[in-house]
Amino acid sequence: MNIACLRLAARIGATGVAYHHFPAVGSLEPVGINVICVGFPREWSDHFEQNQLMKVEPTIQVVLAEGRAQWWDETEPAKRLSKAEREYLEQVNAHVGVGVHLPTYGPFGRDGYVAIEFGHEKPAFDEDDLANLQLCCQAAHQQYCQLLRTPLSPKKRLSPREREILAWVAEGKSNGVIAEILEITESSVITYLERAFKKLEVDNRVTAALRASATGELAQL
Repeated sequence: MNIACLRLAARIGATGVAYHHFPAVGSLEPVGINVICVGFPREWSDHFEQNQLMKVEPTIQVVLAEGRAQWWDETEPAKRLSKAEREYLEQVNAHVGVGVHLPTYGPFGRDGYVAIEFGHEKPAFDEDDLANLQLCCQAAHQQYCQLLRTPLSPKKRLSPREREILAWVAEGKSNGVIAEILEITESSVITYLERAFKKLEVDNRVTAALRASATGELAQL
């Protein structure tokens, strides 16, 4: 699915694409997990995730509430901005160009948020173009939700260590940081993750963490 999304982004002239997946109602997952982030400045994307700026971003909830794709510079915050929110928007303007954000919706409140950047020149998209783009993102989000909800067989239950490592992945920790926290080698973390990938039938750490949470296999930290 990641490859299909990135191919679509390239076809429409996008320079960056990010997809955040929000937890289902009652889930122990963080506020939002970054599933895809390609094309944005690495320093900025790392800063965004490590400081959980998803909680500060003032326009995402507006887009989700209104239910339609909107250009970043045309989305008005729903309330008076706090100092942290104003500083965040100033940082965004300094690091990224023109873009559109799109809401996606799934079962049990498992929604998503897609941000697509187009460099510094806004493409000549009309409302129909934006609606079609949102439909594509919605279809991808629905497929992702379906993958997460597919039940595991009893033979594929995760070990306590695998569950613990994936819980730290869900918190946005890198393999190296997880190794330090658990006082094991980074190669051991990678080995546990590879075993978890096989059991969960996924091919990346973020999807593994999300699927583990959706199937009740994520440890509580």
